[in-house]
Amino acid sequence: MSEISRARKKKGCYLKPITKEAKTQRGRDRQKTLLDTAINVFLEHGYERASLEKIILSAGGSRSTIYSLYGSKRGLFLACLKHLVDEVYYAYEDFYDEKRGWEEELEVFGNIYLRSILSDKAIGTSRLIFSVTAREPEIGRWYYTEGAQLSYLCFAKVLENKLPLDFNDLKEISLHYIEMLKSDLYHHRLCDPHFIPNDAMIENEVRLCSRITASYIRSLLNDCGSSRK
Repeated sequence: MSEISRARKKKGCYLKPITKEAKTQRGRDRQKTLLDTAINVFLEHGYERASLEKIILSAGGSRSTIYSLYGSKRGLFLACLKHLVDEVYYAYEDFYDEKRGWEEELEVFGNIYLRSILSDKAIGTSRLIFSVTAREPEIGRWYYTEGAQLSYLCFAKVLENKLPLDFNDLKEISLHYIEMLKSDLYHHRLCDPHFIPNDAMIENEVRLCSRITASYIRSLLNDCGSSRK
């Protein structure tokens, strides 16, 4: 189990399942297909107009199956959000290496994270969440807790395995690094549907954010070294 998997299972850093998990691989594959289809329907029609009938027509199954698994349309929508958040973590876990140095880890994580949140599906989902939260504030609160805050905590746990710093400092570093990654390209793409950043733009953004964060980390390490003398 990787460090990020262990971090997600710690108290206060775990995505509690909204769904009834299938017991067989076939069942899990069907759930994944349903969630992939449902999020596409939500993105195409919006939360209010995405009826269960439209989702069933595209994914198959029945209304009773959706209610037994997710409880309601809101439950299904939250399960879709969890599914999308999971995909970001799984993409990172595939490249995680406990032997990698912390400076390289900043760039590896930054590249995977920024590319993930810049995808068509992630941008569309962000726009959808912002449009829904005024009427459904619990959805916004859930996504902030299980999306943004969880990402800060989990990457802080990764850094804890690589840096001799206080965990509260690592949480602050993680928070500001992730928000720095989002500050330009993500917000530009969120606001301008015609803006598509290329690979060079993404790599430059990650490199800049990583260098700024690394410089701050080195200053903390120097302070720690000085305090021990």
